[in-house]
Amino acid sequence: MARSGFQRHRGKLLGTGVVLSGLVAVGVVAAVAAKRWVRRQQQRLSEQHYVREQIKRRFTQTQQDALYTMYELVPVLALVLGKELDVEELVETLKGKKLKRAGEDDEQGSGGHVSAGEGSVSSTVARSKAELWQELKMRSAVKLLAVVYTTCMLLLLTRLQLNILARREYLETAIRVAKSEEATRRDAAGWLGAVWEYGASALGALGARPAAADAEPADQQEETRYVNEQAFLSLSWWLLNRGWLQFKPLVERQVEQQFGTLSPRDTLSMEQFSTRLSSTIHAINRELFDSDSRALLLRALLPDASQELHVLQQTLDEGSLHVIERDDTMLRELLQETSRCAESTASLIVLESLVNESFQFVMQQLEAKVTKKLRKPAADAPEAPAAEAAPQKFQVALYSVALKDCCQEMLKNGLVSMNNEFLQDLDAVPELDDLSASVYSNFGV
Repeated sequence: MARSGFQRHRGKLLGTGVVLSGLVAVGVVAAVAAKRWVRRQQQRLSEQHYVREQIKRRFTQTQQDALYTMYELVPVLALVLGKELDVEELVETLKGKKLKRAGEDDEQGSGGHVSAGEGSVSSTVARSKAELWQELKMRSAVKLLAVVYTTCMLLLLTRLQLNILARREYLETAIRVAKSEEATRRDAAGWLGAVWEYGASALGALGARPAAADAEPADQQEETRYVNEQAFLSLSWWLLNRGWLQFKPLVERQVEQQFGTLSPRDTLSMEQFSTRLSSTIHAINRELFDSDSRALLLRALLPDASQELHVLQQTLDEGSLHVIERDDTMLRELLQETSRCAESTASLIVLESLVNESFQFVMQQLEAKVTKKLRKPAADAPEAPAAEAAPQKFQVALYSVALKDCCQEMLKNGLVSMNNEFLQDLDAVPELDDLSASVYSNFGV
């Protein structure tokens, strides 16, 4: 009975079995496919996370490299400004005149009288000393502002250069990796394709030697890229040696307007001096950063076409110059992008922020140095009881000497210890990091 029932429903049972088997097979395939899809998604997310972390690490390292580069360039700037705006020599001359006058006073005290000729010499010395103090007053203020603006521009230029190069390097690396992975996938598509490619390359080897022929252009291309990058980075020579001279007359004019009428014996409170210095900086900013006159800023940051060869001759060897003459396409592209970035409103905002931070640093240092010098009567300052009569005010001569010391602090060589407080303060300005991130992540360029 059961056997006859099985025979009667055998077709249905077999059909049901086939359907169930098919469903199980489909389920297994779907499960395997889903598992693979999940694995691929996890791998993709892991790769994306790795890429993001790598970009962050490269960005952080680039900013650290920029700061280290500044530590290398600041001693060069100190030498250049020390030669063009030598305040140390003025101070030493004033010290020598004071010692000479003290010796003459001792001789007069022991002799009991002064001849007419000696009186005439004393008058000449006093008049010359007043002129030296006047020159120190102007030169120390001009040098301070030259340090401020040149350092801020140099930091901006260095950040732009290194972030542009870092982004290009990352993109080139990513493209090479993508091409390599694509080639690997194509090669793994089937052994027949691999055998075919091997056979084709073997046949090609019977003729000319393409591998050796291709190696030389590849090496030449790498050399061209390297030399163009070095030429691009070496353009900071212009700002250090010639560029700052472009805005020096502007600084001198504004310093003369704010401080020219002051005598070294005049007294100012710290707030009064701060107001005059702030007014000088605002006047310079208006002319240097104004949207209609950014040409002056660009002339200071980068050499024009007529000066580029001169700059490269100062920084590159003869072999590198030949490479640039042969192919400077990359250098042109880098310069064009740097010029666009330097002209942007974002860069002007960063420069103003850096200058403002510099002003705060200067005033803090100035107050500390002036107060310290007042506790120990300055041997360099002209004799006058104004500072003792009004402790809240200080002689302009004292400010001048303090400005000289402030310049030394800002240009301190901290390459080994990395302890230049001025550079550290500038490097921590938030707007600078914002601009650097914008340049570094501008992958559409």
